[in-house]
Amino acid sequence: MNIPIEEIIAFHIKRTNCHIQTLNYFAEILGYHFPEHDKDKFSEPYITGYAYCNYAKHHQNCVLLPQQQEAFDKVHDEHHKMQPHHIEHYDSVKDVPDIFLIEMICDWHSANFEQNCITHANEFSCVSDFFDKAMAHLDWSNEQKKLIKSLIEKISQHADYDDVKKIWEQIQ
Repeated sequence: MNIPIEEIIAFHIKRTNCHIQTLNYFAEILGYHFPEHDKDKFSEPYITGYAYCNYAKHHQNCVLLPQQQEAFDKVHDEHHKMQPHHIEHYDSVKDVPDIFLIEMICDWHSANFEQNCITHANEFSCVSDFFDKAMAHLDWSNEQKKLIKSLIEKISQHADYDDVKKIWEQIQ
């Protein structure tokens, strides 16, 4: 990838802000707001590690160099272990407090929207499909499963995806 790092980082910042705004759009449907979501992605080493990967996902003519992929993998794993809105932060998914479960589900919705409608690179048709195929096998409590399914359904029923598309116009 022979693009100036300043351009790649500027794109990453815009893209990450879109992700956070989208997450909070979905959170507002549930009566929540997560202003600190993914703030670590605006500082090193996360900004550079994520920047190349985010740029490549949105610009299909760009290919990550092995060292760029390694940098992303490292910070991605660290981010997931550090942030309580990711299951990797916990020894057991049963330990996830409801507030972080809510943020996690909004995160899933934001990522799913981006992958389905912006980058067109998603193996899951919707968040419910993602949960059923990739997450339902985990050791969630029955109460957590009920909460997850109800929140996914509420967001899916009340979201106006034309409004969400407008959030992403700044990077298209």
